[in-house]
Amino acid sequence: MPDFPIWPQCNIACVFCSNPVEGFRHTTDKYTLDELKKKVSDYKSGLRTFVKFDEERDYFNLTGGEPTNHPDFLKILAHIRTEFPRNLIRLLSNGRMFAYEDFARRTCGIAQLPFEIAVPMFGPTAATHESISRTPGSFEQTTAGLRHLAEHRRPGQLVEIRIIMTKVQARWLDGLLDFLLAEFPWVDRVVFLFEEIEGFAEQYKSQLKFTQSECAAHLDRNYEKLKRFKDARLYHFSLCTVPTRLWPFVWNTLAGFKVTYQEGCRTKCAYKDQCVGVHRSYIKHMGAPDIAPILAERPVTLSGDPYHPVATAEERVFQP
Repeated sequence: MPDFPIWPQCNIACVFCSNPVEGFRHTTDKYTLDELKKKVSDYKSGLRTFVKFDEERDYFNLTGGEPTNHPDFLKILAHIRTEFPRNLIRLLSNGRMFAYEDFARRTCGIAQLPFEIAVPMFGPTAATHESISRTPGSFEQTTAGLRHLAEHRRPGQLVEIRIIMTKVQARWLDGLLDFLLAEFPWVDRVVFLFEEIEGFAEQYKSQLKFTQSECAAHLDRNYEKLKRFKDARLYHFSLCTVPTRLWPFVWNTLAGFKVTYQEGCRTKCAYKDQCVGVHRSYIKHMGAPDIAPILAERPVTLSGDPYHPVATAEERVFQP
């Protein structure tokens, strides 16, 4: 599952962006079509090519910047599909380019199967969405893009909406969920990612940061809405910070080099083997005040799946 950066530049300016600040946007010479083809060729030959998740070889995360802004994006997508006809390709995009209907149609046609697109939404209105994207017109284009993907995706191609959970984002959460349920009930998956304060986002940390427990409380308040989505997931959350009834929504997706464990978690926690651990940026910027070993068993059924460890939980409210 290598993260495959395709283009360093982006056409929105999210306050939580984790890309590097210094120089990253100006490295387009490293992302020419020929350079990217060489990366694909080296990877296919077994060389270590990608910085993150290079050892996993089941699918690609196409990232940026904004990958669809690459002037040869469709050629790159076609090349990857030709070289890896059976691998999942997951495209992480802000969705704006799909407002051009022909681009959405051609992307879905070239990508074939298996293919997924993940698009972030920040708020239920232009004002709320663009307070985070900081780009006028991005709300209208992103929502139009999602509707074009609904129309042109092939059977089996999945569309995911991502909600990056920051202190700013939490203000609009209730209304955003109502909006998504009303306007995009067909979406295959809605993912809530707890923020990673890295790179560009570090300069806005005072506006963004809050604890995982505070974040989980916002999600728990919307528990009945979460159940209405086809597939709702929580990424990057330590189990001890999440009310027990939300545990079946928790997925473990962080790379090992990004996480650590607090004192006592490895030796005392009853659910250490099911927990993703603690993101290092959470300790650095928030101090991880709500991380503590879980000493008693909870009323849950474990799945045996390390990525989705809890299958069911009693629905009454339990405090973390």
